[in-house]
Amino acid sequence: MSTVSLPNFFVAVMHVNHEPWLSIVRDGQSQFWERESYRKFEVVYFHSVFNKFYSTVNRKIEHLRWERGSKASYFISYALMVSLIPWRNSVPKFRKSFAKESGVKSNSILVEFPEMISTIRWKKIAILKHYLESSQAEFLIITNSSSVLNLHPIVEFVSKHGKSDSSFYAGPIHTGYDGKFVSGSFTIMNRRAAESLFKERKLIPLHVMDDIGFGTAFNKLGITPVNYDSILISSKEELEKFTDQEIKAAGHFRLKSGTLEKRNDVELAARLLKRMEMI
Repeated sequence: MSTVSLPNFFVAVMHVNHEPWLSIVRDGQSQFWERESYRKFEVVYFHSVFNKFYSTVNRKIEHLRWERGSKASYFISYALMVSLIPWRNSVPKFRKSFAKESGVKSNSILVEFPEMISTIRWKKIAILKHYLESSQAEFLIITNSSSVLNLHPIVEFVSKHGKSDSSFYAGPIHTGYDGKFVSGSFTIMNRRAAESLFKERKLIPLHVMDDIGFGTAFNKLGITPVNYDSILISSKEELEKFTDQEIKAAGHFRLKSGTLEKRNDVELAARLLKRMEMI
């Protein structure tokens, strides 16, 4: 396969510009972009408006999700999403963000919408609009600050499954209340799929989380997700259980270690990157 035929990626990272996420990006994830040998990609961090009220609500939801499971946190999130029905079809304004605002040195965008778990849907809509208007990349990857990518396996995957005139939507598949959807921590789609989703964003329901909502909309558009598994790593002991071949073949690693008050994702990222360099 010639260099010309290799795919370009626009990588959109859903970013929160405060701790612990800021350290996870600065000392963990960002180290990957500098070391990745495949260079046909662009990374942009997307963060939203953050204040004390949003922080308090988010911390409560996150605490419930970490300590008491997902049901309680989902209940609060759904209630908040329903209250946002008047903005269902809106597209948030966004602008280029400075390092002082985003906390990261990489290119970043400020989405002028509240930074809450319940409003991620609108951050993703802004991502779609920016990607479609400002990038010529063939593929969009939406991920988060606790993720590490390995682009070479992703190139092989999209070259095999995504090189067609039809819409392409892929990632780790889960089953929601009305069908299959792709994990919000790692979603790949081609330009055709992104255009269809943005145009028909009214099909994304408000009463479910953002990734489930994307799956619902794609299902209504007749676009079937393609499965691409990721590796979840929650401890250094768990990381050591994976073979070099498994690490080499994986395109996405989700790091979720420690507690809400003390995340260990930076240490895990360092160990993972070292493993990746040695293979």
